[in-house]
Amino acid sequence: MNNEWTAVSPKHYKDVVPGLQYMQMMKYMLDGLEGDEAHLMGQIYKYLMRYGKKDAKNQELGKVYWYLCYLMLRNGMDEIKLHGTLDEIAGLVDEAV
Repeated sequence: MNNEWTAVSPKHYKDVVPGLQYMQMMKYMLDGLEGDEAHLMGQIYKYLMRYGKKDAKNQELGKVYWYLCYLMLRNGMDEIKLHGTLDEIAGLVDEAV
């Protein structure tokens, strides 16, 4: 039985900001936030930092989108306006293609 404990330090969180570890960055970025707002922002930051390093890019962005939309609705964003923004963005993408 191995009683040794080692810290988890996955490669998809390394070298996001040279010289800083993941927890140092999160502490700095979440300073002043509390409760579920801190948690939601932490999730958003986490998935943005992993973009292209762990899961498929759109999978990571989908997670960011989910937490961001939840946070926006929690902060009083109108659901219809949020959908309208997505429709507007989709129109811009269609024009670019």
